[in-house]
Formats: sequence, C-alpha cells, structure tokens
Amino acid sequence: MAVRGLMTRMEHRKSWRALAVTSSLGAFSAFAMNQILDLRNEWKTKLRVQASACQGPTEGLEKGFCSRGRPVFQYDHIQASMMNSPLHVSESFVTFPKGPVLLLFLGDSLVSGVGAQEGETPAPAALPRSVAAELADCSGEEVRWVSVAITGADVQKLTEEGVPMLKDKMAANVDAGTVVFVLVTGANDFRKLSLGYRLRLRRLVHELRGIADDHGQAVEVVFLPALCIADAPLLQRWPLQFFLAPLCQLWEREKRKAISWFQDAKVLPFPAPPEDFDTQTFFAADLIHPSTVGYEWWAKDLASQIYEQLLSERHSNPRSRGVAPLLAGHAVYPAGA
Repeated sequence: MAVRGLMTRMEHRKSWRALAVTSSLGAFSAFAMNQILDLRNEWKTKLRVQASACQGPTEGLEKGFCSRGRPVFQYDHIQASMMNSPLHVSESFVTFPKGPVLLLFLGDSLVSGVGAQEGETPAPAALPRSVAAELADCSGEEVRWVSVAITGADVQKLTEEGVPMLKDKMAANVDAGTVVFVLVTGANDFRKLSLGYRLRLRRLVHELRGIADDHGQAVEVVFLPALCIADAPLLQRWPLQFFLAPLCQLWEREKRKAISWFQDAKVLPFPAPPEDFDTQTFFAADLIHPSTVGYEWWAKDLASQIYEQLLSERHSNPRSRGVAPLLAGHAVYPAGA
C-alpha cells in the first residue's frame, strides 16, 4: 500500500509539472502573439515608409579585373605565349562557354533592394548588381545580371507573375554562355505561414531549370540563398525569439527539402555575422531589410559561394557543355605586367 501511495503521489507531481509547463508555454505563446501583432502594426504605420526599393537599373554588365587592375581576357594566355612571355598560371582550370555569364535573379523585396536606396540618385538593384560585380572579380569573366523583383511576393506570385517576365528577359540574352539563377524567396511565405510551401517552391525551381530550353540554352544551376529572418533587429523581442528562431530554422529546412530532387539546385548558407557586427550599419531604418552595407556584405559571400560551386561543377565534369577550357580567376597575366 505504501508503495502504491508513493507511486500515486509521484504521478500527481508529474501531472502538476506537465500542467505548469503547458501553462507557461501557453502564456509565452499568447504574449508572443501579442508582440507579433504590435510589431505588425508598428511596421505598417511607422517603419515601412522608412525604406524604399532601389529605383535604378534592374540589369547591367560587370567586367572582371585582375589583381593588377587590368581586365582578364579569354585569350590572354595565348597572346602571352606568342610574345614568348612567361605566365603566372593558376593550377585550376575551369570550363566556361563563350559569351558572358548570365546571372538571373528572381525574388521579393531583397532582390528589389528595399533598404538600399539612399538619397535621390536612383541606385541599381543592390543585391543582384553587387553579386554580379563580386562574381566578375572572382572569375575574371563578364557577368551580365538581370533581376525580376516583386516586393512582398510569395512563391506563388513569383511563379505566376515573375516567371513570365523572366522569359522575356531570357529572349533578350540568347548570347549568354553560362546561365545561372538566384532565387531569393521564403520570407513572405513564412510571414503568411503558407501551407504547401515546399511543393510550390519545388515546382518553381523545376520551371526555372527549363526556362532557357526554348532558346537552346541550359541553366547551369539554380541557387537559393538561405535567409536568417529571426536576426532582424525588429524581431529581437522576448519571448518572441524563443519561438521565432527555431521556426525560422524549420522553414529554411523546407527549402532544402524542396530541392532535394534536383542535382542542379543548391541552397547557399547564410554567412556568419562578423565579430564587429553593428545592426545600425548592416540594417536599414525599417529594422527588417539590409542596408547598402548589409547587401554588399551578403553579396560578397554569395558570389564566393557561387564561384566555388561553378568551379566544382566544371572540375567534376569539364566536358559537360562541350566547350573549350578557360583559365579561372585573376592568375592569368604576363609576368611583370
């Protein structure tokens, strides 16, 4: 009897503990929901107007420069050999088709550059232009960038409205050698907690992979940059962060699962913030979107990852496109130049 009574008391204690934990979580959840509603109201009434999208060009051409400040041309090594000039040649060879690299961006406000428009002078789309410039410097290639951005769009809207616009852009860039997509999405689907996000994203990636078929081109790879929504200064509230951070991680995992069927689609991890990270420097006045500095910092890491992925693809299958090899990077120039 004594043992039975002891077990009964232990079960009661467990029940009370479970009830206490459930009640605490319920209270935290209710408080977090109130914070979300307050932040939404603050965003709509005060902060939203403090950051605008870039008003400048949505496409352009970036040219790579070597470390000596001279453009890297495709046949520099041939010209140097004809002049009997020694070369400092990188050991890495990479195969790129003739013609410029075409970097196509599709996405929401992060592609339109909300937060990077400073002053009255129209600025080009911050993220696409910065990634293209960094990639051109990494590879020594001409990089043509084109962006289609719909602020506030989720995956469904990008599919219905963005893809047709991209097809028109593709028709004007049939001379491109390497075609690369960068798909920036997920934040607005997360905001709406859209059901079926993974499936819709998978369909969009599948459509982007075949978007150049009508022009006799092939999409090299579709890149999906990971996002860290929970790091935005506006969302640094407790207990909101207790729920928001793990939810954002789960949401980003959906992105990886959506493309798991495709060998030519990659998720690019979000870079770790620098040690001297300053929210006022890296974020715009709306406390959600990056500033010009933030976009440039993110673009530098994205360009590095894209370049490494392209090198990896070319090294693993150098004859996949049936084109001549091209020396990679900045290491091709006559000695003493």
